[in-house]
Amino acid sequence: MPHREITDQVPTPQQIMRDAHAHPPAPAHLPTGTQTVGPFFHDALLPDGDIRMLRGNDLPPGRRIRLHGQVFDGAGQPVNDAMLEFWQPDGEGHFHTQHARPDFDGFGRVATQEDGSFSILTLKPGRTAAESPHIAVHLFARGLLHTLATRFYFDDEDNDGDPVLAEVPVERRATLLARHDDTDVYRIDIHLQGAQETVFFEH
Repeated sequence: MPHREITDQVPTPQQIMRDAHAHPPAPAHLPTGTQTVGPFFHDALLPDGDIRMLRGNDLPPGRRIRLHGQVFDGAGQPVNDAMLEFWQPDGEGHFHTQHARPDFDGFGRVATQEDGSFSILTLKPGRTAAESPHIAVHLFARGLLHTLATRFYFDDEDNDGDPVLAEVPVERRATLLARHDDTDVYRIDIHLQGAQETVFFEH
């Protein structure tokens, strides 16, 4: 009866390395694929509509204003499915974590309309430490891998000493200025790309 001889052979280190490269082990976990910010946030973050900044009359000190504008893409077309998130102090520069009021906590969310427009009623923020009055803004939009962070300053305030604005090139600071077109009404547009691109900050 034919037979074959069985021998115990220990593989050399070179053979082990060759086998490892030829047949690498399967990874235990595969990395999650990237996805864009939107457009799911309308259903997930605004299930009951916009979150207003002013929710009644029990408010901290501050002047009531309306802030409005439009969001445009790089081609100058309105972005009709973006969402803006706002954080700000009250009129005396106090944040809600220190001086909370039932009808104002310094936070709000609004969706853009068909023409890319947005509008909020809020209190004009006060100066905080060395920073000029401003509203922090996060923008959510389709096609973005991360939210975009920017700020809204006001053209009727002294902004020269603001340390954040000082880091922005002079010729681009205008993209961060809300301009009053009435006593208590300010307008600022957001441009995602292009010649008028808004200044966005790392976060």
